[in-house]
Amino acid sequence: MLVKMSKVEIVGIKSLFFEVLETLQDLGTLHLEDISKKKGPRYASLVSMEMDPALEEEKGKLQNLSMRNNALLAELTPPIDKVSRKAVQEQYKQFENKKLEDIAEIVEEEEASLKDLIRVKQELEVELSRLSKYEPIVKKVYPLASQITTSENYTSIALLVEKKYVAVLDYIRSELEKITNKQCEVHSAKVDEDTYAAIVIFNKIFSEAVHNFLASENVNQVRLPSEFADRPYEEALRELEARYKEIPPRLEMVQKKIDEISEQWYTKLLALKEYLADRIASIDAIPKFGQSGHAFVITGWMPQDKVEETRRVLDKKFGGKVELTEEVPTHEDLEHAPVALRNNPLVKPFEFIYALIRPPRYGALDPTFIVAIFFPLLFGFMLGDMGYALVLFALSFLIKYILKKRQSRSAIIPLFTNVLLICSISSFVFGLLYFEFFGDLLFRLIWGKEYHLVWKWGVTGNGEPWGWPLERAAQENADLFKILLVAVFVIGAIQMSVGLIVGIIDRIKEGNRKHAVEKLGWLLVILGLFFAFFSLWGVKSLGRTGALIGTAVVVVGVVMAFWTGGFGGGIEAALIFGNILSYARLYGIALASVILANVSNQLGARFSGVLIPIGIIVALLLHTLNIALGVLSPSIQSLRLNLVETFTKFYEESEEEYKPFKKTGGE
Repeated sequence: MLVKMSKVEIVGIKSLFFEVLETLQDLGTLHLEDISKKKGPRYASLVSMEMDPALEEEKGKLQNLSMRNNALLAELTPPIDKVSRKAVQEQYKQFENKKLEDIAEIVEEEEASLKDLIRVKQELEVELSRLSKYEPIVKKVYPLASQITTSENYTSIALLVEKKYVAVLDYIRSELEKITNKQCEVHSAKVDEDTYAAIVIFNKIFSEAVHNFLASENVNQVRLPSEFADRPYEEALRELEARYKEIPPRLEMVQKKIDEISEQWYTKLLALKEYLADRIASIDAIPKFGQSGHAFVITGWMPQDKVEETRRVLDKKFGGKVELTEEVPTHEDLEHAPVALRNNPLVKPFEFIYALIRPPRYGALDPTFIVAIFFPLLFGFMLGDMGYALVLFALSFLIKYILKKRQSRSAIIPLFTNVLLICSISSFVFGLLYFEFFGDLLFRLIWGKEYHLVWKWGVTGNGEPWGWPLERAAQENADLFKILLVAVFVIGAIQMSVGLIVGIIDRIKEGNRKHAVEKLGWLLVILGLFFAFFSLWGVKSLGRTGALIGTAVVVVGVVMAFWTGGFGGGIEAALIFGNILSYARLYGIALASVILANVSNQLGARFSGVLIPIGIIVALLLHTLNIALGVLSPSIQSLRLNLVETFTKFYEESEEEYKPFKKTGGE
């Protein structure tokens, strides 16, 4: 449900402004309004609060400290198991009592401890990255180069030649003998299936001529870092390899020292990050407030049940020098009121949809309950399998455990986890109805491959019995397909009808009777369609009379929609039949899931004797794939049917979400 909000105004002596600001941030209940955007004679005499130069300077220092502190945190390794929110909060409180100069000293002290280590680490990482480019070359050329020695007057060059061009080495040898007057040697060897390496040794006086020749022939010379360029190749490779092996231990040692500092400082710097972010946020909020003479004015919104508590805190702390009053909001004010949600634990997880759309506008009914009912219902219909449900149930608890272990502050992931938990329960209930446990595994273990009816619930139109379990993939009873398909359409019609009823109530509350009648017309179309359908297919005693009545209701609904909603409203009424038919895809997805599950069991059962473990592995892999697809596709389709087929019929988004002015740590 939507939280009832109160529009409030806080007025006090200007000398108390910063204390009041800090108190409001501690309370964390007031959604601030920008007073510079307020209109009307009441605010004509007010001007926005201005920050004096000292406060501007303080903000600059805070931002500088925040940037430096965040840079230090980025280099430290979070000791996940040892950082608790309680410890961070205790450190946070200590910063509240420190001067800015003291905080700067803390950052400087940590920078002094880490500066050299970070510099060395970065240099080693850069050098390792640079040398790693030469590692493949070293591995190919070094074995050949290490077998060759050169004198002081001779130098060497390494070449890499593809196997299909190896004959070019004879040409290179003959040409270099001419250039160097036979003062050269060419040694070559096969280094892998596709490559030959060659070392060219020659007198240094011919260095320029040799390099020019090799460049003109586009020969693939192996080039080493500049600091090794003038050394004999075998010597350069030897040192390069030694340095490449030397860096990782040094890097590990530096990282170990950084980790030791992390153990000591991480909690404190994390708390400092949050404190600096909150302090900067409080200064940034100042221009939103108004001032007049010796008084300041703060306007905003807060939950109605928080007004008295906030007033009591302000009265107690400031002895009546700061006054909080509730204002009567105008119709325009209510249109711009911030929206906050407060649902029970079963409905709250489905607030995740508001990560995709804005919450409903203020004053409307909260439709989250529609998603809370139909999302897991549709999910379970598609992925109705007891075995898969148990896997998802265990997975949701595993994620909860990991989040708790890591003390995650994320708000979205726990919501998704709770949704998965609820959907797994729905999947188990439908799995019990279908009697599916990793597909037809229970059928195979209990009754063999044959379809087996345990409880007879009735007889279909062609005289076939049906009942529990509802085996979705059964070929023996084609009418079962019709029963489940009709069930899907009924679910869709009910969901869309509930959404339209919510829309009708919202329009009546806001006094918009025209749109209320339009949505009533859409609702009559749904009711008429199903009355006509069940008259012909379900309750045959009604027959054509019922079908005619249903058709008449549909026509009345379309006329009402055209009359109040114009051409668009009438077209929307006509398209409702297509909206209901779109729910048919749920049965297709459900059928694909159970077929893949059954195929997994069939393939696994083909292995016998000593190959049984392989069969089990094959079945498990296919079931794992099916579970992944079974979570993804039903989730997307359930979400789509809620947001596209249902919400578009009645939903109006809010302009602004409730964002209280509070300590957030910059998160």
